Amino acid sequence: MQVWERCHHVLITTQPDDTLLDAAGQMNCYEIGALPVYEERRLIGIVTERDLTAALAEGANPATTRVADYMTEQPVTVAPNDDLEVAARRMAEIGVRHLPVVEGNRLVGVLSMRDLLLAQSTTSAGST
Repeated sequence: MQVWERCHHVLITTQPDDTLLDAAGQMNCYEIGALPVYEERRLIGIVTERDLTAALAEGANPATTRVADYMTEQPVTVAPNDDLEVAARRMAEIGVRHLPVVEGNRLVGVLSMRDLLLAQSTTSAGST
């Protein structure tokens, strides 16, 4: 199975100058755990629930702190035609739960740990 078969194709993104409060609001509204960070039509980072937690633990004011201050710059990505198992191993190796899916220079999706679990449960159900 390939990444494109399981990743989310509806893209919700944020910008580096948005506040952490804005990012948290989007994550809450769309029930997602990460937002790709876009600037001038290119992926420059990703901000996750873990990043928001770190910011709060450090005493950052989410209403004034910028996404750029806590995002992961130049995140590891996968391609849509990458094998899902390879993507899962990559996520485990680097300890992340979300990978942007990039085709050429264009963001086309986000693969999450939830997507992998759903793929596994679908595959397991089909083999019984």
